[in-house]
Amino acid sequence: MIIQGVAHRGYPKKYPENTLSSFLKAVELGFTHLELDVHLSQDGIPVVIHDHTVDRMTNGTGRVADYTASELQSFCIKQDEHIPTLEEVLRALKGKIGLNIELKQMGTYYPQLEEKVLEVIKEFSMLDQVVITSFDFDALEKIRQLSSEVRIGLISFGCSKAILDWSVEMEATFLSMHYAFVTEHYIHRCQELGIQLMAWTINETSIMKKFQDYPSVWVCTDELESFMDVLELSSSV
Repeated sequence: MIIQGVAHRGYPKKYPENTLSSFLKAVELGFTHLELDVHLSQDGIPVVIHDHTVDRMTNGTGRVADYTASELQSFCIKQDEHIPTLEEVLRALKGKIGLNIELKQMGTYYPQLEEKVLEVIKEFSMLDQVVITSFDFDALEKIRQLSSEVRIGLISFGCSKAILDWSVEMEATFLSMHYAFVTEHYIHRCQELGIQLMAWTINETSIMKKFQDYPSVWVCTDELESFMDVLELSSSV
C-alpha cells in the first residue's frame, strides 16, 4: 500500500522520534514522505533532533549547540538509539522516501546551518528527494540564494496573500500549514500556483477523514497506522 502522507518525525507513537528506527518503520509501512528536524552541532555538523536541548529525548542535558556531534551521539535515546546526523539519515533513506527537512532556526540561531544542510544533501545527490522547510523566512531566502534547484517551503500557522506572494517570489513550491487554518480557498489557490500544501499535525481520525475530500493536500501525522486505516476505509467506499 502506497501512503500519500507525511510521517511526522518518523513513527513517534512506537519508536523514538527523529531516529533511524522511526524513519525506517515509516518506510516499511509504505509512507511516501516523512518530516524531520535539523539543528547544528558545536562543530558544524547537521544533527536530527526536534528540540533545542537534548533533555527530553536523551539521558543528557543542555543545548544541542553546546555539544560536538560526537558528544551528542554519546547520549542515549531509550538505551539503544542515538541522535543521528543528517548524513546518517540520508545514507539510510536515499531512494526510499521523500524528506521534509525542517531547519530549526527559531529560538537558537545557527550560523552556517543552511550551507551545511545543503552540502550534505548535495553530497548524496538528493536534491530531487527533499524539500527544505522552516518557520524562518530568512533561512529559506538564504537557501534559495545558495541553490535555485532545491525545493523550499514555509511553515506557517495560517495563510495569507502575502505568504503566497512570497512563495511565488522565492519559487517556493511547498507550504506547511496548521490544519485548523487550511481552508478550501487556500487549497485551490495553492493548486493554481503549483504549491504543494501540507496540513500538520493531524492525529484525530475524524479530521483525517475530512481531508480525504481534498486529496491534493498532504496529511502530516504521528498516527501512521490510524491514517492507513482511514485511507483503506475511504478506498473501500
